[in-house]
Amino acid sequence: MALLALQRGLTGDRALAGSGYMDDPDYLAAYLEYYRAVSMAQVGRIVDLSGIAPRSVLDLGAGPGSVSLELLGRGVRRFFLVDSSRAALDAATASIRESAGRLGVQVDIETRVADLESPDAIPEGRRFDLAAFGHCLNEIGKGDDRFSRRRDVVDRAARALAPGGSVMLLEPATLAASRDALALRDALVSDGWRVEAPCTLCGLCPALAAGPNHTCHDEAAWEVPTGVRRLAEAAGLDRELIKMTWYVVSASSRRVSASLDHVSASSNHGPTASGDFGEGYYRVVSAPMLNKGGRVRYLLCGPSGRFPFSARQDDAAARSAGFFELGRYDLITVDKPERRENGWGFGPGTRLRRLPPGAERG
Repeated sequence: MALLALQRGLTGDRALAGSGYMDDPDYLAAYLEYYRAVSMAQVGRIVDLSGIAPRSVLDLGAGPGSVSLELLGRGVRRFFLVDSSRAALDAATASIRESAGRLGVQVDIETRVADLESPDAIPEGRRFDLAAFGHCLNEIGKGDDRFSRRRDVVDRAARALAPGGSVMLLEPATLAASRDALALRDALVSDGWRVEAPCTLCGLCPALAAGPNHTCHDEAAWEVPTGVRRLAEAAGLDRELIKMTWYVVSASSRRVSASLDHVSASSNHGPTASGDFGEGYYRVVSAPMLNKGGRVRYLLCGPSGRFPFSARQDDAAARSAGFFELGRYDLITVDKPERRENGWGFGPGTRLRRLPPGAERG
């Protein structure tokens, strides 16, 4: 079954990564039938949570157009797709034009067959609101030089951004791919890039610093298309949740060395300075967990680092505030948290507010 071979080759033994598998008709068909819908749902969630609203996109490693197809429904009308597979680009172009016809909108589509590391992958003299990498940077390099190679590709893509433009990076939620993506994030931050979403701190990623088995990924339930559900059940795959590691960054010239020093000192121990206790925007970066003491806790990540936030199971005030309904990657503010152990607790005076997507960009 082509789908199982594709799944193993991309997330298991990784034998297909960077191999030009989109030129294989069976693999391309399997991707179109299964993975494209998954990737589109992932991109839709990124747009919802980040608040980005591009009108033009440079879709790098576009494959059969998962990123562009979702962005078409979100208002993008100018597309430049780059991929090493002509067959995949032809499939993407046909799908975008067909979807544009159903929507009754005019689109401008250009494609280029090129390897992402080649000098001609980035079009000269063009400017785009968004440069997007959908499940492709992880396929560049396997050795110690993979980070510098991927960073070079992102740096070149940034030259094609219009003023105020940003880069979206979407990768699998596997431990290795996720940690690599976060390491690339840290390299960009260290060079002065600004993380627009989902992170609400501008320093180094606390998940990486927590140890080799730690990472940060998003996951959410989604409306599984009938065809995808049928294929997943036949192949024994679980598709109830979409999972990914992602971020949106902009090439800000503002340096962040002070923030890096702060986060490296306190990122895994909760808030340490009274000036930032309870202040700022925080992401929920875990599912709810129940400890032996009967407390429900989440991991939060934000200006004070990454640390637990907990409440008693029977805490009526926490229930009324919506604490127990928090979901992964919800954006919140917490006023007057109770200091506990290495993090926060929901205390008598605690106030919790869930914020709309993209609020931290305001």
